Amino acid sequence: MRGLLLDTSAFLLLALQDQAISPSARIRLEDEPRFVSHICAIEMAIKHSIGKLELPPPFQTSFAYGFNAATARFGATLIPLELRHIEVLSGLPLHHRDPFDRIMISQALAEDLTIVTRDRAFSAYAGLDILPI
Repeated sequence: MRGLLLDTSAFLLLALQDQAISPSARIRLEDEPRFVSHICAIEMAIKHSIGKLELPPPFQTSFAYGFNAATARFGATLIPLELRHIEVLSGLPLHHRDPFDRIMISQALAEDLTIVTRDRAFSAYAGLDILPI
């Protein structure tokens, strides 16, 4: 599979806020298939439930509806967590302590996807293709 996997911060910026990004990143985001992990939804739901993330009204009525609508509006496909992703995760060096990011890194590696992120710590992972935004 080829394409772009958005980490949670990229999904929030691009799908919900449509923040300004570099022209080269914008071109790739428009030209390549986009993917969002179920892990992104889990991270958002947890952060929202503990008051660390404010979400727009569609999420407050139904988180699932809000997430699916944002994913569809951005034209992304959802990627579920699979055992082969966990296999990659089990051998991943501990360069990054955020468990959500580590899982998404393992998904990107297992699926041969470029991960879209603002997190510079991702660059410590050998073989990980990164599109900085």
